Amino acid sequence: MRKLLLPFSWLYGAGVFLHNKLFDLQIKKSVEFELPVISVGNLSTGGTGKTPHVEYIVKLLSEKYHVGVLSRGYRRKTSGYFLVEENSAAEETGDEPLQIKRKFPQATVAVCEERAIGIPIMLLDDPQLEVIVLDDAFQHRRVKPGLSILLTDYAKPFTKDFLLPSGNLREPKQNASRADVIVVTKCPGEVSSEEKALMSNEMTQRNDQEVFFSFLKYADAYNLFEPEKKTPLDKIDSALIITGIASPDSLLSYLRSKIKNVHHLKFSDHHSFTQHDLKIIAEGFQKISRASVVGGQTPTTAILTTEKDGVRLLPFRNFLVSQQLEITCIPVEVQFSATEKEKFDSLVGDFANKKLAERIS
Repeated sequence: MRKLLLPFSWLYGAGVFLHNKLFDLQIKKSVEFELPVISVGNLSTGGTGKTPHVEYIVKLLSEKYHVGVLSRGYRRKTSGYFLVEENSAAEETGDEPLQIKRKFPQATVAVCEERAIGIPIMLLDDPQLEVIVLDDAFQHRRVKPGLSILLTDYAKPFTKDFLLPSGNLREPKQNASRADVIVVTKCPGEVSSEEKALMSNEMTQRNDQEVFFSFLKYADAYNLFEPEKKTPLDKIDSALIITGIASPDSLLSYLRSKIKNVHHLKFSDHHSFTQHDLKIIAEGFQKISRASVVGGQTPTTAILTTEKDGVRLLPFRNFLVSQQLEITCIPVEVQFSATEKEKFDSLVGDFANKKLAERIS
């Protein structure tokens, strides 16, 4: 099948090449801002863990600066610039920007298809902004970031992939040269120094590019409507897992290591839940609950989902409460090895410090 699609990939690649060449020759202009702008993106079509990495950077920099996040707001039903509030609806903002705002209420979060337009409006909305993080902006060349971070999945690195539609790459792999930092995400625990060196050599195209290796850690599960209410996974006997994300495999593997009976209800990435979906969820949960009863004893059953799916379930609160369906969210966090964490944190922090110092001088 891939061979049959290669001619279409060549046509797609020609269009991408022309688009980027216009920016390289400055026929199309990029705008650069005085304040620190950090871009987080990838070459492939999702699934590399952009949102957890954006959250990591927001958490890191929020200790010292007033941070803003600008996203396009994928699959939202609004258009143009929209300032995200904690009580916004996912259909207005997109699920990931709303998730970020709910986790970091002190951050200014906005969505806008044109980042070059969105950044000045953000600064009008919040003149105190000191750092802006661009979510999924590697292909958006209208803005030239001061620091470009490119993510790639350990199991599916861009070096082993192909252009759309025969593969998942949105740009040719050599375009990774625009990145200042490459992060290999979703690593399986420790990666040997030999493998790190091999992957780094394959990925870097400039001597000054830095390569890091991150992995995901699942944090304490909590009730969607009462976040202070935690749910220990080891107390759950059976669970219905609801996912509408690109790559649920790592989550399922983690939950199966914690819970004896796991039942998966899979939806497409960024799926907009409907009342019909909620009925399917309710029926599925009731079926699991009945099947779990053994010898008159009723074991603990739960409905588990991701934070991204959780924000898309918020509008159905009344129905879920009336049906006594508690939704438990599983947060995911980015981690680095101790050595790489110190180096990565310093690199990002030093960039922000230097850029702000230049702005003042």
